[in-house]
Amino acid sequence: MKLKRYVKPASLQEAITILRETDGPVTLLAGGTDVLVYGREANDRYADHTIVDIFGLPELSGISEDGDYLVIGAGATHSEIEQSPLVQRYADVLACACRTVGSLQIRNHATIGGNIGNASPAADTFAALAVLDAQVEIDRLGQLRRERIQDIIARPYHTTLTDRDILLRILIRKLPDGTRCNFYKLGRRHALAISRMTIATVLRCDASGVVQDFRMTMGATFPQPMMFPEINEMLIGKRPDEGDIAAVSKALSDKIPEIAGIRASTTYKQPVCQRMCARILHEMLER
Repeated sequence: MKLKRYVKPASLQEAITILRETDGPVTLLAGGTDVLVYGREANDRYADHTIVDIFGLPELSGISEDGDYLVIGAGATHSEIEQSPLVQRYADVLACACRTVGSLQIRNHATIGGNIGNASPAADTFAALAVLDAQVEIDRLGQLRRERIQDIIARPYHTTLTDRDILLRILIRKLPDGTRCNFYKLGRRHALAISRMTIATVLRCDASGVVQDFRMTMGATFPQPMMFPEINEMLIGKRPDEGDIAAVSKALSDKIPEIAGIRASTTYKQPVCQRMCARILHEMLER
């Protein structure tokens, strides 16, 4: 793989200084599970790029609590997220999503920040991050901002980020105790499968079975992560019956042709989505 220069800063501040002082395009290297593949496929892709290796920077690492929020470093690997007791307690749908990513070797090296930066429409984490209303803290040459995951992904493999942006951490409001989570992935095989569809669901009911919070969305289907407030409101304040479940399942499956258009895959994705949504809701409501 040809490249202009490779540098590995020892700290976030050093990385920011390098980005500020470097002329020409920059590519940030985290786990490398996408960048290195692209470099092998097109040897000249990074020929004029400075590669800044931020993998393992302490400022981007770790998973912690901050008041009502769960804070996940952008450099956290999928294995670290999957195995984190904090994520399992407060955002289990994300732990379940990370468990489906690639192989164990990939999960041990690939980072959540790299997953976002690559913007693959088949990214396993996007539906979970969207359903959790995740925010991403971003540094651009010392200036901080926060954006929702939906606002960062512009279209497949394109984000609103510049090559001087560093993803610092993902912030997720903690789900209350008793919240039920589900993550479903449809692929052509059980392991090392590229997502054909994912469904992420969060559900919380009171002691009498009345729904207090409901969120459900799909991934690997639309050009970017999406949420549908009108669908989420369909179960609030109800003890859902068969009609309610059927209505939600149909409403979400109808979004496939509405947003993604009619494609060859629509003829199987739409009915699969409808059936799986119904199955997921039945299972979650019976717990």
